[in-house]
Amino acid sequence: MNQPDTAVLRAKYRALVIEWDEARDQPKIANRLFDALHAFYKEIRETDAGREAILGLLVDPMVAVQLSAATHSLLWKPAEAVAVLQDIEKGGNLYSVDAKWTLRSFRNGKLNLNW
Repeated sequence: MNQPDTAVLRAKYRALVIEWDEARDQPKIANRLFDALHAFYKEIRETDAGREAILGLLVDPMVAVQLSAATHSLLWKPAEAVAVLQDIEKGGNLYSVDAKWTLRSFRNGKLNLNW
């Protein structure tokens, strides 16, 4: 069985996040893209290459990409993911609200990434 290429997975994941972020003012499109991103995440999180691809995006220059990657990394790299989410939370913008509630759900044991 061929191993997925980390760089290819990272690029696809990042592209989906950016597309979703750019569609935020168009809920129907944004929701479809969010669902596609989540499905892709669930697929690639099962491989070392997929987890590595997502972790590599914790330092992405785009906050939306960092937010998504940190949220999706909470299950296997919680300390690193929490640190990124805490930094985003301090930003005082739309992403900071998402980071705040993601952290709260995670800390309360209520964050479900398996839907």
